[in-house]
Amino acid sequence: MRTSIHIAFWLILALWLVAAAAPGITAMSAFTQLPALGAELPEYRGFFGEDREGMGRLVAGFVTDPVFRVSGLAQLVLAPLALLLAGLEWRPLRLAGGVAQAVRLTALGLGLALVLVHAIGMEPRMNATLTAYRTAALEGRSEAAVTSYKAFDVDHRIAQRLFELRLVLVLVAVGASAAAVRPVPFAATGERDRS
Repeated sequence: MRTSIHIAFWLILALWLVAAAAPGITAMSAFTQLPALGAELPEYRGFFGEDREGMGRLVAGFVTDPVFRVSGLAQLVLAPLALLLAGLEWRPLRLAGGVAQAVRLTALGLGLALVLVHAIGMEPRMNATLTAYRTAALEGRSEAAVTSYKAFDVDHRIAQRLFELRLVLVLVAVGASAAAVRPVPFAATGERDRS
């Protein structure tokens, strides 16, 4: 059971790391390449006109949306599981301890808090202002589109910093987890000493 929990913890932590990194990697690629390639959505030409950069960024937003949504949902599951399993390794299994365990639990707890802040506090508001921006742009209502985009951009900048902080916390948890685990004596594994 100890081994299974330990393996599950590392698997979940690795998946959380991937889920935390994926949106940033996808966004860097999409928001760099798509505007440069002149990607466009014909129905938005009336709003953007000759602004290829703005059009490319709009397309990049549509491309990256699913990654952000899946990442957010995955982290809502992975973050509490990682914290739970780290707690089990500490007590009652006593597989981890010391200062590194305290660092690990703190990093995982703060990471979970940021996941919840984003999911409950920021994401619904950002989705609403982004939808309002896209709808207004599609309908050619320039003033409403600009107003909605500005509101979205304020939240987006904050969310970006929180995403970066979350990624740092997960990386800290990886390092602290490696240092927190105590070696299990051979006899404690339940196997006989065959030497």
